[in-house]
Amino acid sequence: MASFGFVDIILFLGVSQGLFLSISLRLIQNRNVGANRVLSLLLLIAALMLFCRISAYRIPEDWIWRFGILIDTTIFLFPPLLYLYVKRLVFRSTPPFKLHWLHYAPALLHVCYYFWTLSIPLSDFNKRYFTGGLNFMFFLVEATGLLSLIFYWIKTFLLIKNYREEEKKELSYHQNIAQFLKFFMFALLTFILLWSVSFLSANILGKYFTYINYVTMWISIPIFIYVVGYFSLRQPEIFRVPVPSKEKSEKQRLKPDEIQKLQKRLHYFISEEKVFLQPDFTLKSLAEKMNTSRNNLSWLLNQTYQISFYDYINRFRIKEFLLKVNNGEHLSHTLLALAMDVGFNSKSTFNKAFKNEMGTTPSEYIKKHKVA
Repeated sequence: MASFGFVDIILFLGVSQGLFLSISLRLIQNRNVGANRVLSLLLLIAALMLFCRISAYRIPEDWIWRFGILIDTTIFLFPPLLYLYVKRLVFRSTPPFKLHWLHYAPALLHVCYYFWTLSIPLSDFNKRYFTGGLNFMFFLVEATGLLSLIFYWIKTFLLIKNYREEEKKELSYHQNIAQFLKFFMFALLTFILLWSVSFLSANILGKYFTYINYVTMWISIPIFIYVVGYFSLRQPEIFRVPVPSKEKSEKQRLKPDEIQKLQKRLHYFISEEKVFLQPDFTLKSLAEKMNTSRNNLSWLLNQTYQISFYDYINRFRIKEFLLKVNNGEHLSHTLLALAMDVGFNSKSTFNKAFKNEMGTTPSEYIKKHKVA
């Protein structure tokens, strides 16, 4: 048996951290519970994957190579579960989202393939393994795993794009989750590109990379999931937007007199109460003040004003900011401080909203108009 060494220490730390994160996320009861349950499962699978991948090179037993085929089933579980994690993180649904069993069909087929290998005597299996008799199946498994990751990356990308559109209908601000999602998608895309290069180089050109290959990719992805797990421990509760309705938009949801009543109420709460000054203001909050439904208010903004809730609220925040600038308040306060006073929750959101509304940056506007 191999002596205990540095690799074993790394293995122990890696697996223990995965178990720690998985248990910790399960214990968090008031933040992103549905998404964290999926992530907890992913962390358990990642810890198992990491343990088996590294142990395969530490256990001098013939059976370990066949057992490795069963462990490879995890490559078909990561992609759909990562997609499910993101969907539960940004969209709300009761009961929580679940994937149809067909999403796990490749994993089930791979398990069947493993049981088929059990029908082969171990000596014959090892002979096929080391002489290339199983190369076609290995090629098929890796190609399917890579295509699965690409497929779910695209689905997740479209999901996040849809979320951003729906977020503007529900919120007057951008949540910090946006930066995390960018990192999440960029990291996965990097894995896909490196794995694709390694796969094509090995199977088409016959050239193998030492540090970029099938094994290193599937050791790196569990580590990436660990990073996501650490982030989730600190991530506050996210305002999840409702799933967009598949029903066609109603051209005349409200009667003319109902529209006029809502317009008057809207004008009152915006102009008189200045509800837009609240940084965390939402469509639901405004609808409750106006004694109407979210859907009615959203329809009014989209159909009558031709604008999203996000752009509508931020338009008045910009107007309020300009009033402060015209009064010379920018001479004694920073522009960011003034932006926060009128309801913006970050510098980036303020700058983007200002440029969309005014066609220039706040600093350029002040210089151009030589305010005070």
